[in-house]
Amino acid sequence: MNILAIGAHPDDVEVYAAGTLAKYNSLGHKVFIATATNGNIGSATLSMEEIARVRKEEARRSAAHINAEYICLDYDDEMFFESREARLAFINLVRYCKADVILTHNLTDYNPDHELTAKIVRDITVMIPIAKLKTESKPHDVIPALYHWEPLHSHGFLPTHYVDITDFIEVKKKMCSEHVSQIAWMEDNKQFVADENEDFFSESLITSRFRGIQSRVRYAEAFRLADNAYAVRAGSLLP
Repeated sequence: MNILAIGAHPDDVEVYAAGTLAKYNSLGHKVFIATATNGNIGSATLSMEEIARVRKEEARRSAAHINAEYICLDYDDEMFFESREARLAFINLVRYCKADVILTHNLTDYNPDHELTAKIVRDITVMIPIAKLKTESKPHDVIPALYHWEPLHSHGFLPTHYVDITDFIEVKKKMCSEHVSQIAWMEDNKQFVADENEDFFSESLITSRFRGIQSRVRYAEAFRLADNAYAVRAGSLLP
């Protein structure tokens, strides 16, 4: 299968789906990691152009750990809005990847970029085969299965599926650790980190441990199957 994980910003995918993507890769599936924005406000010192370049390179290095292709749609961080052009860009992305499964944000989250990414993905999955919607990549007949990962701090999120990532937790750590600029950015914004002795990604590992406890394994990542027609599947296409 072809697996596409779509986050709003560089590092979003790693926080809640890196272990699952590593597991897909280990089973021989093709993995793509995409971000809607380039993260160009994520620095207190670098220019917007420079931090965008840095963050995209960090995302590419992270993706390389699991032989994934990284794609950035290059919208501005926190200034990403819905439009015809954006919708077509997402359709083109899914067609290019020939995605059988899409993982993305929860529809309710703390960040508008997260929520809009999830909304556009949900809206366009059914449009992938429609030939009159012209994009660079040609339509294909698969309407992808769609799973939402949990929001930051998991507020109000009730999973329908868990993925055991115990054997891939070290890969998840390595992928997160590539995002050096994001760790520095969060250190400059202490309100985003509950414990000053931990970096931003430590909370992700705590969440993975909690989801592991819930699902009776060591570490897990949690997802919710989309409840819209055609994106739903019997059983599970998660690894």
